[in-house]
Amino acid sequence: MMVLKGRVLDGNGGAPIETGAVAIQGNRLKYVGPAAGLPAAYAQADVYQVENGTILPGLIEGHVHMSWGGANPIAWINATPQLEMARSLRALQQLREQGYTAIRDMGSGCVFLKECVREGLLDLPRIFAAGRILTQIGGHGDAYQKLTLDASERVYGPAYIVTGVDQVRRAIRINFRNGADFVKIMTSGGVFSQGDRAGETCHFSRDEIRAAVEEAENQGTYVSAHAQSNKGIRAALENGVKCIEHGFYLDDWCIERMLKNDCWLVPTFSIMHTSKLYNDQHPDVLPELREKTLRSYEAHYRSVDRAHKAGVKIGMGCDFVNDPVMGSTYDRATMEFERMHAAGFSPMEIVQAATRTNAGLLGMSGELGTLEPDKLADVILVQGNPLDDIHLMCCADNVKLVVQDGRIVKDIRSQSQKGAFVQ
Repeated sequence: MMVLKGRVLDGNGGAPIETGAVAIQGNRLKYVGPAAGLPAAYAQADVYQVENGTILPGLIEGHVHMSWGGANPIAWINATPQLEMARSLRALQQLREQGYTAIRDMGSGCVFLKECVREGLLDLPRIFAAGRILTQIGGHGDAYQKLTLDASERVYGPAYIVTGVDQVRRAIRINFRNGADFVKIMTSGGVFSQGDRAGETCHFSRDEIRAAVEEAENQGTYVSAHAQSNKGIRAALENGVKCIEHGFYLDDWCIERMLKNDCWLVPTFSIMHTSKLYNDQHPDVLPELREKTLRSYEAHYRSVDRAHKAGVKIGMGCDFVNDPVMGSTYDRATMEFERMHAAGFSPMEIVQAATRTNAGLLGMSGELGTLEPDKLADVILVQGNPLDDIHLMCCADNVKLVVQDGRIVKDIRSQSQKGAFVQ
């Protein structure tokens, strides 16, 4: 048994419990409430606290690509499954140092690590994964457009390049066979794509999107769409997609449909911010990519602001790709706390996005995302009050204790603090 004491933010959005306690037995939460009301059964439990400490649900990263190693598709061609796994292992360890106890991988070989975690061979954050992305020929994800199509389809990469309903169904069934939890498709171009226009194109036919949705629903899950252009967002929403990733060019129709269909939006501000900074610092970036990035960057904040004000469910993810050159490496994943604050979200809304809302994206609302009795014991203890300064969440050193599945997986409290309490 263990007890964490301090300010409690349970993830539900209510007022914090200033002098609170969270009791853990086995891998479950057993008590969440005022410290004065802690049951007598926990009088001899190990106690963990820090000065001005805040207890929160374990963080959930809502949009990552664990193993890509960079935004340059040439690097993908040179990757091997072994290199992908090594990158993923390092990145997952970095994420947990920052307080993440679960991740949602939006397209990489990370799906194959799930069985290793289940067997206890690896001690990592919980993994929920899409497997390989589905893209159309020439779409965002057909990254090797300077190669012939035959060569592009054969290289080891993050996407299935598919055409027609039958190929869509086959690719999705392979992903589910490999342990995927949901489906990721590309219904628009992207900022990094050199062969399309991020704000104007629509990818996949309606029949192809509907086929993807049907396959996902047959497995009791959903489709998430990389959708930046208005046309791509509309096509996704018209045909049953439940989550829009990025959403640069939302309009009133899109927002109304998202509310009606109870859809999510995951903005991924961090990847756009690092892209803009990179372009500002490197004058050799292709002019068309520079222009597309700036135009998308500005539209992005306007669109998310409209969705936010309308009440769309908004999750949180950085969309980093392990690129040390561009600055999108996973030791900086908590940049999204800062960027969401810059976009107008309150500290409480940001905490909820990274916990409760993202748990919904994992299909784990009943087990993760909030501190409530009988839920899984994924909990973090940070120094300071995130409601006063959300930026403290951007520094891993402020995350003093991480508990995942009832086990302490990080403890960096000072020796004086450790000595002050029962261990």
